[in-house]
Amino acid sequence: MPPPPARRVGSPRHNTLYRIGAFLLRPILRLVQPPDPPLEVDLYDRETLLRGPEIVEALHGQEGFDKKITAGGQRSVTLYRAVPVIVGGNVEGAVLASRSTNTILQDLYAVRLGVLRIFVAALVVATIVSIFFSTTIVRPLRQLRLDARSVLDRRGRIRGHFKGSRRHDEIGELSRALERIMRRLDTHVKLMETFASDVSHEFKNPLASIRNANEMLADVNDPADRRRFGKMVEQEVARMEKLLSGVREISLIDAQLAHEEQSPIAVGELLAKIVDGFRLRERDRIQFDLELPVDDALIVDASEDRLIQVFENLLDNAAGFSPAGGVVRISARADGAMVVTRIEDEGPGISEAHMQKIFDRFFTYRPATAWRDSRHSGLGLAIVKAIVDGYGGSVRASNGEKGAAFEIRLPRQGR
Repeated sequence: MPPPPARRVGSPRHNTLYRIGAFLLRPILRLVQPPDPPLEVDLYDRETLLRGPEIVEALHGQEGFDKKITAGGQRSVTLYRAVPVIVGGNVEGAVLASRSTNTILQDLYAVRLGVLRIFVAALVVATIVSIFFSTTIVRPLRQLRLDARSVLDRRGRIRGHFKGSRRHDEIGELSRALERIMRRLDTHVKLMETFASDVSHEFKNPLASIRNANEMLADVNDPADRRRFGKMVEQEVARMEKLLSGVREISLIDAQLAHEEQSPIAVGELLAKIVDGFRLRERDRIQFDLELPVDDALIVDASEDRLIQVFENLLDNAAGFSPAGGVVRISARADGAMVVTRIEDEGPGISEAHMQKIFDRFFTYRPATAWRDSRHSGLGLAIVKAIVDGYGGSVRASNGEKGAAFEIRLPRQGR
């Protein structure tokens, strides 16, 4: 019988990591694994006679098998196989072969150590990844949640904003998008509040005039005075109706422009049709000079009724400020991805003090040199800006060579 193999030097079982893992797992394994039946300790190295059960079976003519704990402090098991020696039909002896599982056990220790190392490495990586996600995802999301809670007060009013982020990932883009949305919403809310205040202020004046005229009607008996006060009431009622119509119109533009049906519109053809109508209306008082490109249709996607509103409001404004014999110049051209329409008059122009207010709602200014001095609601240019902005364009006011100039830029179809 060969002696049991000596213990390997540097066995994985003696590794510190292995010992720590075995110490932690041993109580768990004892609970989940059933106990193995106890084995006898191999004492063949001290015996002069081999009298194990496997030898006894071999001497009776049968192969015998047995396993014993390897002697000498080994944790391995020695496997025995005894084969009978038969001579002339008689059992004359037995041959015993043994093999220790120490080599297999050492390999098993190495596998366990490798698995434990992988587990520890995975645990370290998981911890690092958790910390990374905590700092890069969880914390920014938590900040977004806190900002979202602080945006509105208990009454639903906007009291804060998203702080935004300098991060260059999806969360940073989301934070900046929310910040832009809240700022636009805040601007819109403030605009609505200002608009409501302006509407209230604009209605006060005609109401006060109607109330005063009505009080005067009760105190005067002269038919001429009564007709004059009655006409004043009619004029102020008409003014209120015009204000209400303008307020309704601009409210519909703000709410419904994005949902209105759009179709390809040839700007040149539309301008020609509108200018013909103004020529008939103004007759020979002023001239309208229309300049259009010959080989370009200048197509935009929009509602024809809305574009008519834009150009009619601007042409009516230009005609109202132009003196007799003046010229209103209209031109349209392509500028890259935009269609540019320019309308110029020969009126007094726009003063620098009013240049920044020209598109404000309810702002109106009619100098003494204006040809038509009728009262305006101050919503015409505001409606123009609302429509053009809603189509992704822009409108700009300036002073041309002789009077005011308005330039409208609208996105060109397919560009």
